[in-house]
Amino acid sequence: MYTVDVNAVILDFDGTIADSFDQVLAFLLKQVGRTLADVSAEEHQRLKGLSMKNLALQVGIPLWRLPFVYFKGRATLAKRMHQTPLFSGIEEVLRTLQAENYQLYIMSSNSRRNINRFLAEHGLGGYFIRVYGSAGWFGKGPALKKALKQNKLEASKTVYVGDEVRDIIGAQIAGMPSVAVNWGFSSEAQLLSRNPTIIVRTPAELQKALVDWGKTN
Repeated sequence: MYTVDVNAVILDFDGTIADSFDQVLAFLLKQVGRTLADVSAEEHQRLKGLSMKNLALQVGIPLWRLPFVYFKGRATLAKRMHQTPLFSGIEEVLRTLQAENYQLYIMSSNSRRNINRFLAEHGLGGYFIRVYGSAGWFGKGPALKKALKQNKLEASKTVYVGDEVRDIIGAQIAGMPSVAVNWGFSSEAQLLSRNPTIIVRTPAELQKALVDWGKTN
């Protein structure tokens, strides 16, 4: 369990801060000649439990095309940042953490340009010290280690918050505690199978967990 005070939080972007699932799914479906209208409620729910990579494979994109689709997708989604909603309750989490003097960062495989455009659109840019984009193509562990070193952060006192299995794995490689959120791309069962430090089910739970981290355990 968590036993030390946390003073810095690094957050994933897609599926954690930005509710971008339907936009990502619509883009991937377009690559195989389908639209969101073709997806039943049951299929939509099933697909929502997949990581981005497995989501692409499941809709029929072959493995060899994934790098091309990945970069094309970032360019396409850049034009839709103004249409991407913020998860309800996330701004309150950020506001509270900033008031509690937490250092806040973003680490995402999405591009820095896309993320900054989204933050500006929602008036969130002032909450973050630094945004790390295009991270995780070879796993998020090395990128997180680099961010810790660059910002002189202690791994044990810095938490990574994410919605995918690769986020948990990256935090573990970097020696960091992790918070898994269950409102993003991966299912709760998938997240729990990778043993995150804790899992939360609402932004309110996330806020409480981070503010209380190490104070009651």
